[in-house]
Amino acid sequence: MPAAHAADASGVKISGAPIVGSGLFVQGAQDYFSGCGGNGDPGYSVQWLRDGRPVDGNPLYDPKLYVLEKDDIGGRISAIVKASPGKCPGQELVTEATPAVAQGPVRAAGFTGRGVFELIGRNNDGALILYLGKDNVKGWKESRYVGPGWGFFTTIIAPGDVTHDGIADLMAEKSSTMLYRYPGTGDGGFHTLYPQATWEWQPTVLAIGPGDFDGDGMNDLLSAETNGDLYIYPSKPFGSWNPRVKVGQGWDVMDLLIGPGDWDGDGNVDVLAKDKAGRLYSYGGDGHGGWTTVRQIGQGWNALSMVGSAGDFNRDGFNDVHGVNSAGDLLMYYGDGHGGWKGVETVGWGWNIFNGLY
Repeated sequence: MPAAHAADASGVKISGAPIVGSGLFVQGAQDYFSGCGGNGDPGYSVQWLRDGRPVDGNPLYDPKLYVLEKDDIGGRISAIVKASPGKCPGQELVTEATPAVAQGPVRAAGFTGRGVFELIGRNNDGALILYLGKDNVKGWKESRYVGPGWGFFTTIIAPGDVTHDGIADLMAEKSSTMLYRYPGTGDGGFHTLYPQATWEWQPTVLAIGPGDFDGDGMNDLLSAETNGDLYIYPSKPFGSWNPRVKVGQGWDVMDLLIGPGDWDGDGNVDVLAKDKAGRLYSYGGDGHGGWTTVRQIGQGWNALSMVGSAGDFNRDGFNDVHGVNSAGDLLMYYGDGHGGWKGVETVGWGWNIFNGLY
């Protein structure tokens, strides 16, 4: 019986991000079991485990690839790798388990992997500048120049992680039917050389990345079209999209959408929307791609520009909403975690040098 150990066992391990939508594979198994194949036999097979119990992979993919789904959240994935019984009977090993599987980072997790408030501004020259919130308390830490050339985009969206690698990304529209995805580098930058296109995109007037709107563990997009129809673009593994689904109509009365994450504290992502009269409304998400309640939570919001939500600025555990007034002051409206407000504070000056905040 030939020895299966053509390489060290420590090199046989699971590779891939433990993020829903990502694919895991066993690295090093081909080398370790190199003497066990032949005649078309790959030399080994893989049995995937979640928390030590066998699980089946998605039949759409190779059995040696495990694509993480919602049911895997919180679990730790390992694998039993067995040599071909024809040449190496009985030889196998068990890999070390992954960290607990998580959902992809949402917008509030930031762009540098710190998991704290970070805000990107686009200035009038088209350059992006990243502002880093402090690590443990409210306030600003530093700013960084991200890069030029973003001025010709009509829409920029910060949807969180849509490439399923655990790193927050950007998406940008430069034509009415084309949306480009720029994967994040994890240190506040973006891969801009070969952007990936979303071909299914339709003409839109409002678009946001609300987070996981349909409850499958992956971040989605919401888009309102000129006729007022609202659609979800559901994410699927490896950074592509399922067919869009209509989730509302009559949204042409709105001129702003905001994705604040879980605004009312029920565990589901919600949407804030401003109508053309300046009234702000909260639309509760049901966690399955639909809605629960709608209620007005403010008025007079036409006095602000570049209104959005980028996470928890004052570090109280609840996401906040920002906006810029006519004097260029950056105002932060603090959420109370139950769908209301805790107060408002000026947290910056001179922000009218930007024409967009993300």
